[in-house]
Amino acid sequence: MLNREEWLPLARKLDWDYSYVREEEVFPEEISGHPWLPHSEWKDWEESFKTSYREYVDNQYEKDMAVYAVRDAVGRIENLQKLASPWMNSLKIHAAALPLAEFTGAIGNLRGARFGRDSAWRTMATFGALDEYRHTQIPLLLFHQLVRFDSQFDWAHKFYHTNNWFAIAARHFFDELTLGQNAIEFHIATNFILETGFTNLQFVGLASLAREAGDHMFERMVTSIQTDEARHAQIGHPVLATVMKHDPEYVQYLVDKWFWRNWRVFSILTGVSIDYLTALDQRPYSFKEFMEEWIIDQFLRTLDEFGLQKPWYWELFLEELDIYHHMIYASAYSYRATLWFNFVIPGPAERKWLGQKYPKYWDDMDAVWKQVSERWKTVGPGPENEFAVHGTSLPAFCDLCQLPLSAGTPSKNTARVIVHEGGKYIFCSEPCQWIFLREPERYANHKDVVKRVLSGEAPADLPGLLTEYFRLTPETWGKDVHHGDYEWLRTPQTSGT
Repeated sequence: MLNREEWLPLARKLDWDYSYVREEEVFPEEISGHPWLPHSEWKDWEESFKTSYREYVDNQYEKDMAVYAVRDAVGRIENLQKLASPWMNSLKIHAAALPLAEFTGAIGNLRGARFGRDSAWRTMATFGALDEYRHTQIPLLLFHQLVRFDSQFDWAHKFYHTNNWFAIAARHFFDELTLGQNAIEFHIATNFILETGFTNLQFVGLASLAREAGDHMFERMVTSIQTDEARHAQIGHPVLATVMKHDPEYVQYLVDKWFWRNWRVFSILTGVSIDYLTALDQRPYSFKEFMEEWIIDQFLRTLDEFGLQKPWYWELFLEELDIYHHMIYASAYSYRATLWFNFVIPGPAERKWLGQKYPKYWDDMDAVWKQVSERWKTVGPGPENEFAVHGTSLPAFCDLCQLPLSAGTPSKNTARVIVHEGGKYIFCSEPCQWIFLREPERYANHKDVVKRVLSGEAPADLPGLLTEYFRLTPETWGKDVHHGDYEWLRTPQTSGT
C-alpha cells in the first residue's frame, strides 16, 4: 500500500489532454480568465497547504466541535447580555455582513473548482467552497439565538435581501468580487487581496478585540474561520505568480483596484467596530494602529515578493487611515435610522483617546461631535427626540463604491463629478473615479438609493423610505443607544468637550 507521500502527489495532479474538444472550449477565457494560457503554462501550479479530503474532514470536525463547546459554555443569552451595549451593536453589523458574504465566496470558489486551469488548483478551490459554506453556517448558528433577544438581530439576517443603502453597497461589492468574476480575477481579488491582505489578519485582530470585550463566543467564531482563511487564501499566490509572467500590468491593475474596493468596506466593518463600538477600556489598539501593524507591512512585503508596486494612490490611502472611518461613522450616526444597529456618541474620554490616536484631523471631527452633543442638549434626551437629532435629506452616494460621499474631511470633501457618455456621475474619491473609468460597462448602469428615488422606484420621504423600501420598523431601525441621555452631557463643565 502506498503511503501518503507517495499517493497524494498522484491524486493532486490529474490533468489530461482532450480528444473531442479543444482546451479553449473546456476553459473559455470569458469564465476561466485573462490571460488565456494553455495548460502547459499552469502545470507547475503549487499550493502551500497540500491536504487530502479525509484530512480536511477530520480537521474541520475538530474545529467544529471546538465551536460547539464554546457556544455551550458561554453562548447562552445571559452571557451575551453581560456584554457592553456598543459591542452588541458591533455584533449586529457582523451578523448581517458575514453569512451571505461568505456564501458568495462559496460560489466564486466553485467557479475556480470547475474553471481553474490546473487540477491542484481546482481541488483547492473545492476545499475553499466547503470552507465558505462552513463560514456561512457558523455565524448563522451562533447568532440565531439572538433573533428572539433583539429584533435588530432578526433584521440583520434579512440584510442582504433588502434595499437598505448599505445592503446595496455590500451586494455591489460582493457580487462583483465573487459572483460575477472569472476564475483568475476571483482568486487574485479574493484570495490574494481580500484574504491574504485583509481578512486573514483581520480575524486575528477581531479575536483579540472580542477577548478584551469578554465575548469568547465571537472570539472562537472568527478564530475558527481564520484557520480556514490561512489555507485557502494561498490559492491566489500561485495564480498571481503565473499571470505575472505573462501580463504584469493586468495584475497590477487588479491589485490596485481590489485593494481599494476592499479598503472601502473593511474600513467600515472593522474601523467602526474598533474605534467606536468597543468600550474604551477594552480597546487594545486603534484601528490605524491595527492597520499599520497587521495589514500594511504584511501587504507591502507580499507585493515586493511578487515584484508588484504599491497602488498608485498609496499616499491617499495612508491619509484616509486618519479620517475615513471617522467620517463614515459620523455620517451613519446622522442617518442612524436608515441602518439596523444602534450608535453611541463618543464621550469626552473617548474623544480625548481618539484625538491622541488621530491628531491630524481630530479637531475637525471633534467639532462634529460637539455639534451633535449641543443638539441633544437643546432638544433634550429621550426616544421621542431621535429624529430631532437626525439628518432629514438623503445623503449622496458614490457611483463606484455605493457608499455615502464621506471621503475627505468635514471641511474639505473630496467628491468628484464627471460626465460619461452623456450621463453625470459622482465619486467619493479619485480612486473610485479611476476604477469606474477603467471599466464603465461594469458600473455605469447601477442605481444607488438617490437615483432610485429620482426615478420613482423608492419613496422620496424618509419615513416611507425606511418602512416601505428598507423594510425597517421603529423596533429595528438604528437609534442612539442612550437616546441622548449621557451623564457627561448633563454635566456643564464637560459637555461638548
